[in-house]
Amino acid sequence: MTERNNKKSKVSLYRLLTYFINNETLSIPQIAKEMGLSLPTAGKLINELLEKEYICNAGKLEQGEGRPPMLFAINAQVGYFIGIDIKQDYIRVGLIDFAGKILALKNLPYNYRNTPQSLDELCSRVTEFIKESRINTTRIINIQINISGRVNPVHGVSHTMFSFLEDPISEVLEYRLGHPVTIENDTRSMFYGELYKGCVQNQQDIVYVNLSWGLGAALMLNGQIVKGKSGFAGELGHFYAFENEILCHCGKKGCLETEVSGSALCRICKEEILSGKQSILSEKVHRQPDSLTLDDVLLAIEHEDLLCIELMEQLAAKLGKELANLINLLNPELIIIGGSLSKAGDYLLLPLEVALKKYTLKLVNKNCKLMLSVLKDEAGIIGACYLARCNYLHELEQKYPYQ
Repeated sequence: MTERNNKKSKVSLYRLLTYFINNETLSIPQIAKEMGLSLPTAGKLINELLEKEYICNAGKLEQGEGRPPMLFAINAQVGYFIGIDIKQDYIRVGLIDFAGKILALKNLPYNYRNTPQSLDELCSRVTEFIKESRINTTRIINIQINISGRVNPVHGVSHTMFSFLEDPISEVLEYRLGHPVTIENDTRSMFYGELYKGCVQNQQDIVYVNLSWGLGAALMLNGQIVKGKSGFAGELGHFYAFENEILCHCGKKGCLETEVSGSALCRICKEEILSGKQSILSEKVHRQPDSLTLDDVLLAIEHEDLLCIELMEQLAAKLGKELANLINLLNPELIIIGGSLSKAGDYLLLPLEVALKKYTLKLVNKNCKLMLSVLKDEAGIIGACYLARCNYLHELEQKYPYQ
């Protein structure tokens, strides 16, 4: 066999399966042409995928003359993937088939605490969702769970949520749920959502900012997701930024998250109102201060409450100063602002743009686009569902490297 033909034959089942996922139907001649294979090699690979039930017959290609070639497509029912996005006071669950069609998206009541009882509740909620899904549960291939804070996805370890566990949380949940489980940092999973179904086009250098109750970031450099040595890359919220005495949940003082996050916005809003500032939230805060929620503040901004708009502008200016350092350091082509606070729209985006122009190098900022997340609150669960499938496809790549 010549060197040229040898190169032609080196196509992994993973690559071919991924190609099918990105195309509705394909014929053997199309696969041979697009992937640089001989017709016999392409036919052999198709037969192997048919035997493993990853693809199925999809009829024939209608054409003018000659014998019409057979068409093949992903077998959507060969397997299912579940995504779980854990929030402070609920969990978002999703279900997709092998072809990537979203079969279910649902919010389930949940109250996270770092306790065994809270873990029991999580397992009960997910088990109930699986029972109600009306699918062949033996074909659930992977469950992907988003976890905030410091997460090592390779070893399945969470150092923040359910930190009382002695064994990796992925192993504990796999045993409890009866299906393979993988975990990922919630911000990185939100970024995956934007990559799969959101605003990312062909950009290769991206910073994704998760501005929710906390603050985190995900990075892509030269087309590769940056995870770091232990999987902890992206802890933007714990940049040292302020000479304040506010204790962060990490145990340190001066973290960016203490003044730039949803929790900080609520705290500062409450403090300002109690000090005498007027707002449409004044009555609620004076009556029951601890009842103020982030949704309350965002709704007040939507109704053009001057105090809440001013606080959002101050938050955006502080965030812009730190993001400017990242832009000067990394020279990204796209900054995506996601998370709950992205729902503030231009009230967040416009003052952020002003701060970035002020603190970045002009030439560096010139080629950097700033935009809000397209998926908003759905980014995490969309990312979790498709990441569950992606993890499985990478397993196949290791199992069947080349044909």
